[in-house]
Amino acid sequence: MLTEYRYDPKEHNTKSVYLLHHSSRMQNTVLEQSLTIERDNFGAFKPTVELKDFPRGLSDRESMLKLADWLHRLSVAIEDNWSEP
Repeated sequence: MLTEYRYDPKEHNTKSVYLLHHSSRMQNTVLEQSLTIERDNFGAFKPTVELKDFPRGLSDRESMLKLADWLHRLSVAIEDNWSEP
């Protein structure tokens, strides 16, 4: 879902912020994170994902597996939203 859009007519730059949402029935959790996409006047595409509320107190292994899970779930949310024209 698009939550913010900015266009700078002078610089011809755009910034779009999307809220990515993924529900997991298996884990009984909902993951929501922001994806920011910036484009400059040359068409360069710069995506940024900000991971908020990442769990604390995990070991390095647990943290990396949690990160992999979150990135996978975010990729599923992106594919679900943008696979259809």
